[in-house]
Amino acid sequence: MTTVTAIRPDAGHQSLEAEQQLLGALIMDDRMTPIAMRAGGADLFAHPLHAEIYEVIEARANSGELVSPVTLKAALQGSRDLDEAGGPAYLVRLAGCALSGDREAVRSLADLLAEQTRKRALTAAISEAQVGLLRGDMPAREIALQLERQIVAAEFASQADRPTSMLAAVREALAQAMEAYHGGNTDLVRFGIPALDGIVPGLYPGELTLLGGRPAMGKSAVALTMALNAARAGHGVAIASLEMTPAAMAQRALSEASARAGRAVPYINMRSGDMSEDQARALIELGMDVGNLPITFLSRSYANVDALVSGVRQIARTTPNLRLLIVDYAQLLKAQGRDRYQQVTNISLALKGMAMSLEIPVLALSQLSRSIESRDDKRPVLSDLRESGQLEQDADSVLFCYRPEYYLAQEEPDPEDLDDQADWQNAMAAAKGKLEIIVAKQRMGTTGTARCMCALSTNTVWSE
Repeated sequence: MTTVTAIRPDAGHQSLEAEQQLLGALIMDDRMTPIAMRAGGADLFAHPLHAEIYEVIEARANSGELVSPVTLKAALQGSRDLDEAGGPAYLVRLAGCALSGDREAVRSLADLLAEQTRKRALTAAISEAQVGLLRGDMPAREIALQLERQIVAAEFASQADRPTSMLAAVREALAQAMEAYHGGNTDLVRFGIPALDGIVPGLYPGELTLLGGRPAMGKSAVALTMALNAARAGHGVAIASLEMTPAAMAQRALSEASARAGRAVPYINMRSGDMSEDQARALIELGMDVGNLPITFLSRSYANVDALVSGVRQIARTTPNLRLLIVDYAQLLKAQGRDRYQQVTNISLALKGMAMSLEIPVLALSQLSRSIESRDDKRPVLSDLRESGQLEQDADSVLFCYRPEYYLAQEEPDPEDLDDQADWQNAMAAAKGKLEIIVAKQRMGTTGTARCMCALSTNTVWSE
């Protein structure tokens, strides 16, 4: 590893080598800049020259301009600190300090420097308080209050769940925007269904999304499709499968993988053993790929909401890249409460709280009220959310699944009425495999309907 020694480190809580490595990484790949922005920006750098170099990198990266030793040289022309460090050659040596393009390594460097920044702030606050005490011209109460404010400010900088200043919020908002602009937002989890991704750009950390539907509407297929797509993109996924065993979920995942490979094996055939030799061989071949996906199941024993929170935290500790929790489904969870309304309210609050504290999106499936069946238009609406309006209130987004084919099949006319039979068969052919994913609520976006296709026998969902 190249080490830059042109700058002599000063005393205090700092690591010049870590600062140089982080700057080198940003020079080599400015798409990493939002990581540093989120951690503290220029405040991460104890050395004034490093802070100056970072500010130029951030400004150029945010405006879409090229970041390189050559462009930085032009922007820093006349900098006395740069001249003292060795001039443009120092920028080249910084680039030589760059780590590999590993976002986690860059994030670790930024976190290290953020911790040192907080320690410097605390040290400065204590020193300032000592000076005030020695000078003797300031009341003790005022010195104590000033010290307390500075200590609290340094602590808040490290805690996402504490009060946040507008500056910190703006820094986070800009970091998210720049990551999205550069296509580098690794925390964003997409559905992997283009028609739906076009309406809902993805699920963000801290968000709760409800996916509702009546039985046989395809919500489990949509959720599993999203889980598999997220895992294939490298995201860790936790699935609380309260309705099916992990083995049953794995069978559906294998069935979906077989369909993707063009050798579809319906999961019902897997259960019955009604498979050809070629199909059995396909499952064996696909088993290793599916088995290596970063997905962890929580069984029915985690149906209590407190047990679920504990289980997900355990997964988070052993899965550094955990990016998504799916709960199938919310009403099967158990929570304290004197009646079902209060219980579901507590479940909803717990799911939202878990999303925010673990900084992951939570996708919770929800069963809908039977009142849909009595309406002419059976497309779900927000009022169909069963048992508690709290689910709708806490959710950042609400999606519904609707399959017109399912309801048309129940309206078959008299076989002897040939005209009606012909119309019905034409309608069935047009509706075959159609799936509407209705975005009924999106706190940070628009509503709309994603028109998709599905094959429930293999749990596959794709754009129409």
